[in-house]
Amino acid sequence: MSDSNTSTLDTILNTEALEETFPDYEGQLADTIADPSKAAERVPATEVLPDALAEKLDHDLYSHQAAAIQELQADNNVTVSTSTSSGKTWIYTLYFCLRKLQNPDARALFLYPTKALSADQERTINDLFDKLGIDALAETYDGDTKDDRKKLIRDRVDVVISNFAGINQYLDSHMKWRDAFQNCELVAVDECHTYTGVHGMHVSWVIRRLRRLLEHHGSDPQLVCSTATIGNPREHSELLTGADFEVIDEDGSPHGRREIAFWEPPLQETDGAVDGLGEDEIIPSMRRNADDEAAGALVHLAKNDVQTLMFTDSRQGTEIGVKRATNAARDHPEGKYVNIEPYHAGLSKRKRRSVENQLGSNDLDGVISTSALELGIDIGSMDATVLAGYPGTRQSFWQRIGRAGRGTTDSLSVFVTQSDAIDQYILNNPEYVLEENVEDAVVDLSNNPVYAKHILCAASERPITQSDTKWFGSEDRLARTIDMWQAAGQMVGDLDRGAQYNGSARPQSDISMYATTDEQYEVRQLDGEIDMEPLDKERVYREFYPGALVLHDGDQYEVQEVVEDRIRPYVTVEESHSPNYTQAINDKQITDLEVERSYDLGNGYQLCGGMGTVHINYSAYNVMNIHSGEMVEAMVPIDLDPISIRTQLMWIAFPDEAVDQVLREIPVESYIRPTEKSEFSSMGKERFTMAGGLHGGEHGMIKMAPLELRLDNSDMGGLSTLRHPEVDSPVWFIHDAVEGGVGFSHSIYENFEAVAQRTLERIDSCDCGRDVGCPACLMSSQCGNQNEPLHRPASVGLLEKALEQVKSISNQST
Repeated sequence: MSDSNTSTLDTILNTEALEETFPDYEGQLADTIADPSKAAERVPATEVLPDALAEKLDHDLYSHQAAAIQELQADNNVTVSTSTSSGKTWIYTLYFCLRKLQNPDARALFLYPTKALSADQERTINDLFDKLGIDALAETYDGDTKDDRKKLIRDRVDVVISNFAGINQYLDSHMKWRDAFQNCELVAVDECHTYTGVHGMHVSWVIRRLRRLLEHHGSDPQLVCSTATIGNPREHSELLTGADFEVIDEDGSPHGRREIAFWEPPLQETDGAVDGLGEDEIIPSMRRNADDEAAGALVHLAKNDVQTLMFTDSRQGTEIGVKRATNAARDHPEGKYVNIEPYHAGLSKRKRRSVENQLGSNDLDGVISTSALELGIDIGSMDATVLAGYPGTRQSFWQRIGRAGRGTTDSLSVFVTQSDAIDQYILNNPEYVLEENVEDAVVDLSNNPVYAKHILCAASERPITQSDTKWFGSEDRLARTIDMWQAAGQMVGDLDRGAQYNGSARPQSDISMYATTDEQYEVRQLDGEIDMEPLDKERVYREFYPGALVLHDGDQYEVQEVVEDRIRPYVTVEESHSPNYTQAINDKQITDLEVERSYDLGNGYQLCGGMGTVHINYSAYNVMNIHSGEMVEAMVPIDLDPISIRTQLMWIAFPDEAVDQVLREIPVESYIRPTEKSEFSSMGKERFTMAGGLHGGEHGMIKMAPLELRLDNSDMGGLSTLRHPEVDSPVWFIHDAVEGGVGFSHSIYENFEAVAQRTLERIDSCDCGRDVGCPACLMSSQCGNQNEPLHRPASVGLLEKALEQVKSISNQST
C-alpha cells in the first residue's frame, strides 16, 4: 500500500463509485464526516532528557511526552490522557531509564489489562532499552510464566510486567518480592480507563494493597496512569490508586485526515414483508445484520488495495465474519483475491503472532478482530477500519478508529450501525463522535462486600493497624469490617494491637476480579473447556438460568444446569450456534429505600440517589430470533427461587400534576390499552399509557447512559410505577444489578441532565414513529416485563418536563 492513499479512498467510497462497484448497493452510505489532520507538537529531547539519552533518539518528543516527563522529574504522579498511538509507553519507559541512570538498582512494575498487551509491550520496552543503551531488562510475570523463570524475574529483572489478577495473588507472597518491592521506583498502570465497574473496584483495592506493601518494604514509587481520552482523568486515576495526580491531556501527537463513513444496512430480504412500507414505517430491526454489511465493506476496501481491520464484538463473530467476507469477495465485481484472517483471544499465541506479523508486513488484506486488537498491540499502520456496531464508548470508538492511519497518513473508517438505540442516535447525530465532552470513567469504592474481601486479604499480608486508614479509608468502616470478620472467625486482634487473618490459606484465591459476593458459581463446559471468571448468584439468576443462551468471549453457549446443593455451586454450559437469544421475565419490587443524596427540583419533582433492596423473581423466559426479533417460544418456566440484593440506585419522582399534564398533551387516539391476558388488564387506557411513559423513560435512560458515562448497561436494571409506596408518587428507578452496587446508577444521578437530554433526543427523533417505540428507542432485550407497557410520546413528555425543571433550577442558581 502507498503511504498516501487519500485519493484512492475518496474514489472508492462515494455514492457514484459505490453504485457502480458495490454489490447490491441501496444507499447504505448515510453520511460522512472528517476529522482534519493535525500536525505534531514537538519539544527538543535535550530540553527534557540528558544528552546521553536524547542523542540516541531519532526524533524529538511529542509535547505531552515532554510535559509528562517533566512532571515526573518534579516528583509528581502523572496521568496521561491522550489518543491511541500517541506514545504513552515511551513516557514511563523513558522516565525509568532516567531513574536507572541515577540508581542502577532501580526497579519498576508495569501493569497491563491483558496478557497479549503485556507480551507486546515487553518487546517495545526492551527495544527502547537497547536503543538507548540502558542496561535493563523487562520481562512478563503472569500465569503463563514458566516456574524456573519466576524466581529469577522476582530477584533480578528490572521491569516486571504483569496484570492485576496476578498482583492480587502475588501479594500473599510479598516476602519473595522483597528486592523488587524495596527498590521499586515506578509503577505504571496502562489503559486505566478499562478499570471501571466491578473490575475497577477490585483493581482499586489491589493497588492500595500493593502500595501498602511497597511502603512496608521501604519504597514509595511514583505512579503513572495512561488512559485513552476520558472526561475525568484526574478523578479516575486518584480513585483508582488513592494518590494525587497531575494531568497531561494536551495531545502533541500528529494524525492524518480521518474520514468516517456512516453505513446503514439495507432492508432484509423478508419475502416481501417490508415491500410498500413508507420510510416512517421502517424500523431499524428490519435492516440487515451489521456484521454482514461490515464484512461486505471490508471486502470492498480490500479489493481496492486498502488494508483494513474490522472490529466485531465476538470471537464467533470474527470466524463467521471471515466466512461472510469470503462469500462477499466471491460476489464482488472486482475479481482480485483477498486474504482475510480472524484474530481473537481464543486463537493460539502462535496464530495471533502470525496475524500480527502479516499485518505489519502488508501480507494480509484484512483482519476481523474482537477488541483484542483495540488496546495498542503493534500491528503497524492500517489504511482503514470497519466497526460492526458502536463499541459502547467514545474512547473505544476512537481507539478502534485510531488503529488506522498512524502517524500522519490519512485514513478511513466505516461505522456500520446496528439497530439499537445508541447506534441509531449516532447515525442521526454523527457529530457526536467529534464532541469534546468525552464520557467519564466510573469507579466506586463504597461497595462493602468487595471492600471486606480486600481487607481480609490485606490482613493476611500483614496485620492491619490504625495507620492503615491511609490505604483503606475511615477508621469506622475499617473497624466495622474487622469486627465482622472476627465474628465470622476469620480475624483476630484489633486496630490498636494489629488485626490479623485467622482463616485458611490464601484468601486472595477467593477473589473474583469481576464479582462482588462470596457466593460464586463456577462455570463448566460439557463439550470442552471454558475460561470464565466465577459468577455472582444474581448474575446466574439473571443471565445463566437453565435454557439461557449466553455469550462469552464472543462464543454462544446454552446453559444446561444450575447446581446449588453443594459448597461450590456451578453452572454447566454447552456450545451453541442458535439463531436465537433468550429474554428472562421477572417480577420486581424495590423496598427499604435509603436516601443518601437528593436534589429537590421544585414543584414536586425529586431526584434521589441511595440504596435499596431489589427483590426479583425470574419466573420464565422467552426465546427470540436474533435477526427478526420474533418470538420463537414463549414463557418457558425457570425453576429458581426469588432473590434479593441490596444495591445502589437512583430515582426521579414526578408530581401527579405533571403526569396529568403530559397525559392531556397526548392525542387521545395515541393512548394504548392492555390486552385481556396482560397482567395490566385492570388498568384503564389513561393509566396504562402513563405507565408506558414512565417505563419508557426508565428504559431509555439505561440504554443511553453509555453515551455520557463509561459503564455497561447490562449491569443495570430498572423499575417504574405509577405509585411507589415509599415515594408516594409516580417514579422510575435505575439500579445497579449487583450486590452492593458499582457506582453506575449514582453516576446517572450525578449526570442526570446530560443523560436525560440524550435520551430525549433519541426517543423523540426515532424513525420508527411508533407510539410503543422499537428496539432503537424504548424496547430492551433485558426487560423483565416483555416491554409492556411502553409509550413513546408519554416518555418524551415526562423527559421534557423533568429537563424543564432541572434547567429552571440551574437558571435560578446562576
